[in-house]
Amino acid sequence: MNTVTRPNVLMVVFDSLSAHDVRLHAGDLPTLCALFDRSLNFSDAYAPCPESSPARASLFIGLDMAAHGVWTDGVALPNRDKTMPEVFAQNGYHTWLVGRRHLAGVSHWTTEHARANEYDHFDWAHGALHRSRQNAYLMWLRKTAPDCYARIFPQQANADATAIPQTQYDAMAALPDELSFNTWVAQQACARIGAAPFFGVIGFVAGQSMGATGASHDALDPRALRQADAALAETLKALPENTVIALTAGRGSTNAAMSPLNEAAVNVPLALCVPGGTADEVAGAVSTIDVASTLYAAAKLRPPQRLQGQCLIANKPRGWALCRLRHHDQPHQTAFVDARWKLVMIHGAAQSLSLFDLSNDPNEEQNLADDPAHQDKLEEMMDQMIDARVALEDRTEPRIANF
Repeated sequence: MNTVTRPNVLMVVFDSLSAHDVRLHAGDLPTLCALFDRSLNFSDAYAPCPESSPARASLFIGLDMAAHGVWTDGVALPNRDKTMPEVFAQNGYHTWLVGRRHLAGVSHWTTEHARANEYDHFDWAHGALHRSRQNAYLMWLRKTAPDCYARIFPQQANADATAIPQTQYDAMAALPDELSFNTWVAQQACARIGAAPFFGVIGFVAGQSMGATGASHDALDPRALRQADAALAETLKALPENTVIALTAGRGSTNAAMSPLNEAAVNVPLALCVPGGTADEVAGAVSTIDVASTLYAAAKLRPPQRLQGQCLIANKPRGWALCRLRHHDQPHQTAFVDARWKLVMIHGAAQSLSLFDLSNDPNEEQNLADDPAHQDKLEEMMDQMIDARVALEDRTEPRIANF
């Protein structure tokens, strides 16, 4: 392929941002909303898991958790499947990442494992408060503003004490915008944009934890969100015209008072801006496992054989999404969504069913599973959930039990 005609590809990935968050904070997100207006905006996009590592593994590989095997945070991504940056690198692209990645364990201030042939340039920084000695943002902050760094981190990190004191949150919040994590992400990204063709990833942080291990990340940090929007504006200004942009979030924002698979946790923003393409709001459920197929098609690259997603540019939305949680301190549960209806099944000893009409009950307050008037819909959704699980089953491995 003639390298002159190859499009650049930029992935913008927020750590935790739901579609509801975007609507709620639209006034603070002028750049993001303007990007949505000139993109294919998928209003019913779902992350396949409310946990970061499984959802991101599916995003960057294009496979469901049942296929790639990363069921929860802290589980390493198997080497048998290639990530998008690996595939783009093999096809002559310059590949780089700035900011958050979260495809492997980072407990006790450890540094996240990186693959040898994934990125040419790797400015890894799990978040503003993640104390790895290889956190590129903290190395930059320590060099650029040593007094500010010393106020935030008066002592070296203790790997056995990963709780973040409030004083550190306060000191980080007191940084001027020009020293913020998200501003740094944009600055480093703009420095990488010159070499083409490129596949670049910028990982913004908007959750309250700011990348801290063991901290609550139930809500957004509004100032971090505004900083990310301003940083996005600077990045978009620096982009060449022939750049495909995909913007999404690894997962939604969680709330301890809500069920783990509620809409805020799994319904995420998804915008695809393709040079010369159309702009429209697209209804119909899709999954972020579809992003990889879409970007391969946009760049005219041959996709890996094990890909399960479908191209969102050439096809209508698949019309359904499957979301699952397999966590050590939560009962296993599965959600099947077809944009209007949502079925949530809790497995095991606490087995239960919940059926929600999202068009009339977007906050999932009325469970219709026991309503006699909705038993036909319940049976239909259960059949569709089984079909979806079969469709996303890993068929490269032997089946070990009856289904």
